[in-house]
Amino acid sequence: MPEPTRTRYEQIMLDHSHHPDDAAALLHTAARTARTAIPADTEHEQAIRDVAAGVAAPALIGATFWMLHEAHQRGLARLRFLSRDGQIFYELARRLAPLAGVDLDLEYVYSSRMTWSLAATDPQHLDQESWLFNSFVKSNASDLCARLGLSTDNYTPLLHSAGVSLDPDARADHPTHADAMRRFLTLPQVTEAAATRITHTRDLLIAYAADHDLTDSRTGLVDAGWTGRMITALLTACNATESDQPHVLFWGHEPRPSGGVHPGLVSAYMYNTGTGQGMALRVPDAPFVVETFCMGDHGIVTGYQRTPSGGVEPVLQSAGNPAAEAWGLRTYRSTVYAVADELAEVPADDLRPMIHQLMITFWRRPTTQEATAWGKYPYDSDPTGTAARPLARPLNPDKPIRGDRAWLNGTLALSTPDTRNHYLKSAREIDLHGTPETD
Repeated sequence: MPEPTRTRYEQIMLDHSHHPDDAAALLHTAARTARTAIPADTEHEQAIRDVAAGVAAPALIGATFWMLHEAHQRGLARLRFLSRDGQIFYELARRLAPLAGVDLDLEYVYSSRMTWSLAATDPQHLDQESWLFNSFVKSNASDLCARLGLSTDNYTPLLHSAGVSLDPDARADHPTHADAMRRFLTLPQVTEAAATRITHTRDLLIAYAADHDLTDSRTGLVDAGWTGRMITALLTACNATESDQPHVLFWGHEPRPSGGVHPGLVSAYMYNTGTGQGMALRVPDAPFVVETFCMGDHGIVTGYQRTPSGGVEPVLQSAGNPAAEAWGLRTYRSTVYAVADELAEVPADDLRPMIHQLMITFWRRPTTQEATAWGKYPYDSDPTGTAARPLARPLNPDKPIRGDRAWLNGTLALSTPDTRNHYLKSAREIDLHGTPETD
């Protein structure tokens, strides 16, 4: 099949261009050059490459230039990119900082919701810790134990005594199951075991944070974003004072009524639901698409350990990310980096309206080829990495519910017209408007 002269994303970039050297024109040239240079032998690889060049690269490159500019304007000395979502921002910042004329100490550091949240947890109030229960896919008994670093097998008698079902489908989104899990968390044996692990994790995190200046006032912490609770956990665990508050730079910020980072510390590139900034630029279910674009090349950080020399290093669930690699991580990453490498100057105009249209086009109106390829991406929202699901898959004609499908419009594109119409007649507004029930 002959390759089209121009993808629909490249056409959108041209439509946003008003003269040959403006930001949209620069991105169009870089995206097209990179796309045609990256080999893609199958329709699957083509869909990965074309979306990487036409959607992900502009979205991430625009944010990276903004982060570098913000850091320079604030007089920061360093940026610390938090794993795993921050990995691609780190690689882009290394490429783009010289072009932007910004000289900063850039470092990729290892973090995770599981490790930092655990370090900040009060073992006497485990039943009140929302992070133990929440995610796009709510916790079951195994997830609950994993987040605390406890062996499910060793605690099975106590789980049973509290009325916790070991059925993997018995999750905390059901009040009865949630209540049983809370009873389990108040048992003295659980509290004592958790307290030991929490203290150990906190001590190591404090040392790791000090080694990498994570709570210094001239540090900027970079992440994809969302609630900010992970940053709050870091500051709580490290008992950071007001003078030890780092700056926080997010792609998007969706603070919750409680438990988030102080609003004055956070700036977001595309939108901030707390302040109302950029709300017209928010893509429905934005966390899902951006986290997909920020896929990492290693496993979740499950903790830290002392090195023989006395330092602190991360403990990874896996050295690589086999599922993402099998899906096409190499094609995706090489395309995004190729777009960045093609830029010869800094785009001076605001790229966000164009980025928004590019993302809406892909995320809300995917082609069948895009839905098929990107729908196979193994998206995992769980802090312990135990809930990987295809980003999209067809609805069940007999029971068309969204369930654990993160990409709704990809799912609809893969479903039959009758099933799709059946679902839309009874779909929840929260799903259609894309406000994810996730922390």
